[in-house]
Amino acid sequence: MSISLNQNTSVAAQSTSGAELLTAALAKNNQVAEGKMALQLIQSASINSVQAPTGNSGFNVNIKV
Repeated sequence: MSISLNQNTSVAAQSTSGAELLTAALAKNNQVAEGKMALQLIQSASINSVQAPTGNSGFNVNIKV
Protein backbone atom coordinates (compact mmCIF):
# COMPACT_ATOMS: atom_id res chain seq x y z
CA MET A 1 0.00 0.00 0.00
CA SER A 2 1.31 3.41 -0.89
CA ILE A 3 0.24 6.90 0.12
CA SER A 4 0.31 9.53 -2.60
CA LEU A 5 0.20 13.24 -1.85
CA ASN A 6 -1.35 15.97 -4.01
CA GLN A 7 -3.52 13.58 -6.01
CA ASN A 8 -7.26 12.99 -6.24
CA THR A 9 -6.96 9.64 -4.48
CA SER A 10 -5.02 9.99 -1.28
CA VAL A 11 -4.45 6.26 -0.77
CA ALA A 12 -3.70 3.84 -3.60
CA ALA A 13 -3.69 0.14 -2.77
CA GLN A 14 -1.24 -2.08 -4.58
CA SER A 15 -1.78 -5.82 -4.52
CA THR A 16 1.37 -7.76 -3.80
CA SER A 17 1.21 -11.45 -4.49
CA GLY A 18 4.08 -12.13 -2.09
CA ALA A 19 2.12 -11.00 0.94
CA GLU A 20 -0.96 -12.88 -0.23
CA LEU A 21 1.03 -16.09 -0.70
CA LEU A 22 2.64 -15.68 2.71
CA THR A 23 -0.79 -15.22 4.31
CA ALA A 24 -2.15 -18.30 2.54
CA ALA A 25 0.86 -20.37 3.61
CA LEU A 26 0.52 -19.26 7.23
CA ALA A 27 -3.21 -20.06 7.19
CA LYS A 28 -2.50 -23.54 5.80
CA ASN A 29 0.17 -24.20 8.43
CA ASN A 30 -2.25 -23.07 11.13
CA GLN A 31 -4.95 -25.44 9.86
CA VAL A 32 -2.49 -28.34 9.78
CA ALA A 33 -1.41 -27.60 13.36
CA GLU A 34 -5.05 -27.40 14.53
CA GLY A 35 -5.79 -30.71 12.81
CA LYS A 36 -2.85 -32.40 14.52
CA MET A 37 -3.96 -31.06 17.91
CA ALA A 38 -7.51 -32.30 17.32
CA LEU A 39 -6.27 -35.78 16.39
CA GLN A 40 -4.05 -35.89 19.48
CA LEU A 41 -7.01 -34.89 21.65
CA ILE A 42 -9.20 -37.61 20.14
CA GLN A 43 -6.47 -40.24 20.52
CA SER A 44 -5.80 -39.25 24.13
CA ALA A 45 -9.44 -39.83 25.11
CA SER A 46 -9.71 -43.07 27.02
CA ILE A 47 -12.67 -44.89 25.53
CA ASN A 48 -12.00 -48.11 27.42
CA SER A 49 -12.57 -46.46 30.80
CA VAL A 50 -16.32 -46.07 30.18
CA GLN A 51 -18.17 -49.16 31.31
CA ALA A 52 -21.17 -50.51 29.46
CA PRO A 53 -24.45 -50.34 31.40
CA THR A 54 -25.43 -53.52 33.21
CA GLY A 55 -28.94 -54.76 33.80
CA ASN A 56 -31.83 -52.46 32.94
CA SER A 57 -30.36 -49.27 34.35
CA GLY A 58 -30.30 -46.47 31.84
CA PHE A 59 -32.54 -48.15 29.30
CA ASN A 60 -35.89 -46.84 30.59
CA VAL A 61 -36.65 -43.16 30.30
CA ASN A 62 -39.84 -41.85 31.92
CA ILE A 63 -41.21 -38.79 30.12
CA LYS A 64 -44.38 -36.99 31.22
CA VAL A 65 -45.92 -34.59 28.72
